[in-house]
Amino acid sequence: MFKKSIIAALALVPTLATAEVTIDIPKGVQLLTVNQEDAGYSSLGFDYKDNLILRDGVNQVVFRISKIVFESGADKTKFKSEPLVATFNESDKQLKLEVPNIKTLDEGMAFNNNPSFQLKYQGEDLEGVKKDQLGLGFKLMPDMVQEVEKYNKSMEPASLKHFAHEAVKVDMPILEGSNYEVLKSAYESVSIEEKKKFLTWAISNME
Repeated sequence: MFKKSIIAALALVPTLATAEVTIDIPKGVQLLTVNQEDAGYSSLGFDYKDNLILRDGVNQVVFRISKIVFESGADKTKFKSEPLVATFNESDKQLKLEVPNIKTLDEGMAFNNNPSFQLKYQGEDLEGVKKDQLGLGFKLMPDMVQEVEKYNKSMEPASLKHFAHEAVKVDMPILEGSNYEVLKSAYESVSIEEKKKFLTWAISNME
């Protein structure tokens, strides 16, 4: 009831031009979690996404390099880096993720010992992005959502704890006349619990 009422009300509000953050993802990079949610990754690595579209505001992307590399001579093997974390607060930007072009297993091992990557905006390093490596040790099939949630409760460099008090800025419409009355009517028709949910959402999206 709550959702239907609010959707019906918002349908009458003038349409806003919504901004978003997009990230171009290079080949050989596997997305693991996005904002603490499973990104649909496969243990086999056949889940490449060439771009990621995110809402404006605070976002966290956990990923790893996953590709076929040379092990010795002409022999090849699968390399998967330790998960990497990028957390940032941006709006209306097109970003590009850049990682080293790892070709051998030795290069991969060296990368794990000293990982580096860049988020670029218009060719320049994005300012304010927090980077880290999510060390999993010898866990063979870790629950990535659980591991990321655990990480975000810590004070590690790219933990969401550091962004807890940063507001997400959203351009809100000015409600006049019938638009205001429709939203007011929808709000008054739902339960107290649903009103609390709506108020939490509304307050978190105010400038």
